[in-house]
Amino acid sequence: MAIIQATSHYEIPAEELAKWLEQHVADSWWNVDGDPLLTGRLSIPCPSDELAAELRKINRPLLVEAKGESGARGQVIDSTKIGSLARIEKLASPGPQAPWVEDRFFHLSWKGSSHEWFLVEDSVSAKQFLEDAAPKAN
Repeated sequence: MAIIQATSHYEIPAEELAKWLEQHVADSWWNVDGDPLLTGRLSIPCPSDELAAELRKINRPLLVEAKGESGARGQVIDSTKIGSLARIEKLASPGPQAPWVEDRFFHLSWKGSSHEWFLVEDSVSAKQFLEDAAPKAN
């Protein structure tokens, strides 16, 4: 049995994750770590809208780890709950922090699969894309 299935988790319809990506983090970019399905279909990192479109095409439910939520036992959730499940690993080291230290991530698997992977926000790529797209002063 996969870790996610053995711990607190929810089920997310692909459409609901796509909706959350478009409505709540539209300007974000995302990396996929460990899922050959998405990495074989997308250029990674990619913006939220491209990821959302691909999730809709795949149209398979996902399981998301709900760390610290003892009542999570595989119930189906909608886009309004997804943001609260995002995790951020705080670094305790003193001094300047890397720009990605506040990036959100999710521990996921496709329903029915024992293969687990991470969906990780990529603020560095998002910032670089905005800088590259900005008009250059001459």
